[in-house]
Amino acid sequence: MKDWMFGPFQKLQEPVLEPTDSLKFHCPINDRLEHWAHTGVYNPAAVVRDKKLHIVYRADGESLGGKDDFGCERVTCRIGHAQSEDGVHFKPSAEPVVFPDQDAFEPYEWWGGCQDMHVIEGEDGRYYMNYDGWSGLYSGPGFGECGAQPIMDVLLSATSDDMVHWKKEGVAINPQWTNFLNHSRSGVVLCRENGDKLTAVKLHGKYWMYLSFRGWLESSDDLIHWDPVLDSQGRMKCLFPQYPQYPYCNLACEAGAAAILTEQGIVYFFNGLGRFGEKEIWSVGQALISPDDLLTVLDVAETPLLEPEYNWEKIGHCPAYATVCNTIVKWNGKWRLYYGGADRVIGCAEECH
Repeated sequence: MKDWMFGPFQKLQEPVLEPTDSLKFHCPINDRLEHWAHTGVYNPAAVVRDKKLHIVYRADGESLGGKDDFGCERVTCRIGHAQSEDGVHFKPSAEPVVFPDQDAFEPYEWWGGCQDMHVIEGEDGRYYMNYDGWSGLYSGPGFGECGAQPIMDVLLSATSDDMVHWKKEGVAINPQWTNFLNHSRSGVVLCRENGDKLTAVKLHGKYWMYLSFRGWLESSDDLIHWDPVLDSQGRMKCLFPQYPQYPYCNLACEAGAAAILTEQGIVYFFNGLGRFGEKEIWSVGQALISPDDLLTVLDVAETPLLEPEYNWEKIGHCPAYATVCNTIVKWNGKWRLYYGGADRVIGCAEECH
């Protein structure tokens, strides 16, 4: 491994959190009791607070019947919370902490739900979440391409003081940029190591976020409201106009665990998609980005940091094999990755030397 890279990491052999029917919740839109973590729990975001490890995670509820446009079982996603004293055994909260409701955000969140969140701690000690509100449908080209309608999935913001009680702040992208709403998912905020935690950092006077499959760039003054960074032709600037020609990531490089400002540059974690024969596989990669312009890719790992290995990383809710990681956290002095396995369970990998 090169000196700028994080790792290597050793996986635990079993998931740390799995679907359950023990969690029930009265859906305010369906007006019925639902097993809200029935189909899958995955793609968590983690922070350490009060000497406990807290995660928020995507939870897929009961089947709604039929398949969605990705070939997966139709479900509604909600965001759950769990905490742990040892980083391995988690106690989930009884009800989801962010979910579709009869509010101003229902058009974005129902029926697909709230999913694929990232959380960063601000310098003020608050927690800032961005998450994907998904209508349950899918359209063609959208975010970064400009203009696909109707809105099918869009990045939303929420804030919390304790990781449990969240306030929905609304659409993350400022209203003058409506052409760039669709598929504005999966946002990773630039951060730095601050003791044993990661906190958002301003660079060149702004906060910065990388979005979705190509690492589209946005800026903010408050970690809630974001503006696209455009080129001279009105298109969004991004890290990967062309994907790296490594087999594990030549189809997508979705914003992943973090973008960490280090002495060597910005270490950008991404979820890479590649095709191997008839099978698509999601793996975890990392790249080094120049802090001067936040866009020049200096280096990309030739092989993934994590890739599907166990059956529970291959067989689940999605047809692809998948290790998808949206978070990295320091626990007891070592970096840990908490990741989704096959869109069904949560796995853990710990730094090893």
